[in-house]
Amino acid sequence: MTGISFNRFVTLTPFQFTRGRCRAALMWLLVVLITSLPHRIFGASVHVLCYHTFLGKPSIYTDFSVQEFAEHIRIIRSKGYRFVTFKDMRAGTVTGDRNVLLVIDDGNISAYNAYKTVLEPHHIPAMFAIYPGIIDTRKFAMTWAQLRELKSLGNEFASHGYFHEFLNKRLKDTRPNDFEKEASLSKRLLEKELSIPIDVYVYPFGVCTTEGKELLKKNQYAYAMTIRSNPTEIPLNRNQNPLQLPRTMITRSTVRSQLQAL
Repeated sequence: MTGISFNRFVTLTPFQFTRGRCRAALMWLLVVLITSLPHRIFGASVHVLCYHTFLGKPSIYTDFSVQEFAEHIRIIRSKGYRFVTFKDMRAGTVTGDRNVLLVIDDGNISAYNAYKTVLEPHHIPAMFAIYPGIIDTRKFAMTWAQLRELKSLGNEFASHGYFHEFLNKRLKDTRPNDFEKEASLSKRLLEKELSIPIDVYVYPFGVCTTEGKELLKKNQYAYAMTIRSNPTEIPLNRNQNPLQLPRTMITRSTVRSQLQAL
């Protein structure tokens, strides 16, 4: 008869038996540690989705109706995604890869209405990227009072420039004061009116340049978002550049495939 002899086990010395048990225990402990370590060690990711307005005008390629937006949210939730905040991303507490951060650009009044109708009932947070040059001055824009209300409901804010200008060499060379205001004045006004620190910038049109990144560093922005259709890695230091974090712009022509890809 072939195989392992029973005598091999009964003749084990106490030292050999103890060493074998220790080895097995160590292997078991290693498996437990690997499977239970937080995703901040192995990394996680967040799909940052960029929206603009909710006017229901099909002629505007970045615009959706409130009903269409509600359907997008329904699809995302049905796929098992959870909605996170940038605070979660910064802290590295996000786990797994089924995470979404909603960023709504500009400050159009329709964004306030869409939040109240679609997001608030489900306690879904959003980050509002605001350019203060229109706040309380244009009929199509939100007021500071509405932004403060959104803040009180747990939403976050980022600067989107002051007048939504390109942060590029041309603006720097031709209108240096306006170039500076895009980062400095927008930050100052948002911090003053909302009583919160602002250290996240969202590039208008997604245009990220060397001049723009230097300006943001000068004005003590820690993070900035551009347009690039891949998930943001967590912890944030896993990304190539904190001033060039990716996000996906949702448009009428691409939304179907973008939601299917989640």
